[in-house]
Amino acid sequence: MKSPAGFLLSILVCVPLIPCAAELETVEDAVLIEADMNDGDSFRVKAGDRELHLRLYFVDCPETDFGSAAELERIRDQQHHFGLEDPHDVVRYGERATDYVKTVLAEPFSVHTSYAWAPGRSAGGRYYAFVETHDGRDLGHLLVEAGLARVHGKTRPAPDGRSSRQVLEELDDLRTLAMLKRTGIWEATNPELLVEMRRNSRKAAAELDAFKEQVAGTRSRDDAPLDLNRATDAQLQRIPGIGPVSAAKIIAGRPYRRVEDLLKIPGIGPKRLEAIAPYLTLDAE
Repeated sequence: MKSPAGFLLSILVCVPLIPCAAELETVEDAVLIEADMNDGDSFRVKAGDRELHLRLYFVDCPETDFGSAAELERIRDQQHHFGLEDPHDVVRYGERATDYVKTVLAEPFSVHTSYAWAPGRSAGGRYYAFVETHDGRDLGHLLVEAGLARVHGKTRPAPDGRSSRQVLEELDDLRTLAMLKRTGIWEATNPELLVEMRRNSRKAAAELDAFKEQVAGTRSRDDAPLDLNRATDAQLQRIPGIGPVSAAKIIAGRPYRRVEDLLKIPGIGPKRLEAIAPYLTLDAE
């Protein structure tokens, strides 16, 4: 067995009728709903009299299906992140993460969410959230500690007021501990392969960034999101998939309360909304 020290690396890396809000809302006594699309970081819950599809902040669990092109791309990215020789290990540990969440959320839990739109396959939309188990533990932290998630994804200040940076530092410590113990998916890591894969990933990312710079006027997902109610015609057209006609329709349909209100615009369906939603936001008035 390889020494853990040999591969320890620092890897700093609205449903209808629910108003959007900048502050987190807490929903107590939520329960997990069995659904085919549930996985470790994204699942359906019953919260009060509502059903919500949640996506966890800060963490990304291994995929559970080789189905779509987007899933294959994420599986390849996760394979490189964890240094796995066999991409099937990604799905195997993704299934383990799904089962882990079922166990941890077997008792009613709390949800903290501002109903921020989270891109995904769910037809009804997903919302970023923190999930607190019945005994007061953060689900994202538990997944990283169990070696069933990487520190990756959307961030925001925690429900208790801790900054995003503080949460990231805590998660990074838990990730390091999981690596040292070869916990969860880290038990399948090939240390030498991990270094090579990450080097190749950085090279590919740099090439993509260079290509983006050549595509004049196109926004990147790394750019700050545009305010849907304030963005100019020219700014909207910089979003991939939005041309002059769509931009004009979007402006004419203002004001919006939620990003998903764009579904009322002719020509914008669920798939198109999923593609453009990461570039948009709604700032608090």
